Amino acid sequence: MKKQFISMSLAAVLAASSAASVFAVNDTPTVFVDNSKIFFDDQAPVILGEGTTLVPARGVFEAMGAKVEWAEDTRTVSVTSKDGNTIIKLVIDDPTMKVYDMSGLFGALMSGQDFKAPETPVTLEVAPQIINDRTMIPLRAVSEAMDATVEWDGDNYTIDISTGNAPSAEKLESMISLSLSADKLTVGADEEVAIYVNAKNLPENIFVSGVTSAIEYDSENFEFVKAELVNGDTVIDGALGAANAEFSKNILKAASITIDAEKAAKEDGSVMKLTFKSLTGNKGSFTLSNGYDTKLGYNTYITLDNTENKSSSLYEGNNLYIDTTAVVVNDDTTPEATVSPEATAAPAATTAPEASATPEATATPVATASPEATATPEA
Repeated sequence: MKKQFISMSLAAVLAASSAASVFAVNDTPTVFVDNSKIFFDDQAPVILGEGTTLVPARGVFEAMGAKVEWAEDTRTVSVTSKDGNTIIKLVIDDPTMKVYDMSGLFGALMSGQDFKAPETPVTLEVAPQIINDRTMIPLRAVSEAMDATVEWDGDNYTIDISTGNAPSAEKLESMISLSLSADKLTVGADEEVAIYVNAKNLPENIFVSGVTSAIEYDSENFEFVKAELVNGDTVIDGALGAANAEFSKNILKAASITIDAEKAAKEDGSVMKLTFKSLTGNKGSFTLSNGYDTKLGYNTYITLDNTENKSSSLYEGNNLYIDTTAVVVNDDTTPEATVSPEATAAPAATTAPEASATPEATATPVATASPEATATPEA
């Protein structure tokens, strides 16, 4: 089972997301869920009617922790909130959305009573519809039915969804986090710079068995060379890895794994090293992505193996804080504290994270394994 998980993780890195190149048009809004950018795999959001945004039923709502299901016989999309208290049903071309309150189900079951969920009909300005073989449903109506807050920024053409479930600032200070640092801040043309992924607040009795990271970088000024799993400043021999420098526009994705508990990282410090070559000697920035891909899930995550009970745990979403502070090379204004010559510790320049910066949706959505998308429109 563990070998299967490892194979799937590495294979996912090799899959390139085409959303940025195919749908990078002026009338396509950018969507964020709890500050986590959503990368749409093959169908971007569309704005119809008097400003209603339709999005693929999967992806955005799965990033909110919801379960999404598609019933081909009735052409119905069902969205179940993360806490299970709300079920939303939408039928293709039907302008009425039905919202069911399931909060009383547990109490009814415990008392042996019959339960019928209260139903609230909601009239939609634009009905759900099939676009390019994808089921598209109203973003605001569904999000607000799950008690999320939706804000539209017309100047930047962005949509920000806040679930209200992001960890508090106090919790963020103690949770596992990943950040970037560099071995130097000045590099000439044809010279290399090492960008380190640093882990913080690792628990006891574990070793880092895998790291997957997506790095946003300036591909015109820097060229990706290689990615390596490390323990501090030591490369872990025998670790397996894969990398895709064209995962998305200006985004590299790399994954490395090991089963060698003796050599693997066991405490806070650098866990992955990514080497880039400067093409021009010009300024460039590197940022760890906290995005969510509608097909592949979270862009950045870490796997820890427990040395006592031999179990593996995947940390992503609101179980993992991603510090998106950019490391800038060849810029006089970059703080010296972001330099990590020995790469043995996380950068000291990391600022206290805001609670809204952590993506929601900790659990892998069950619905991603359902409908056969090749035969029916994907919900």
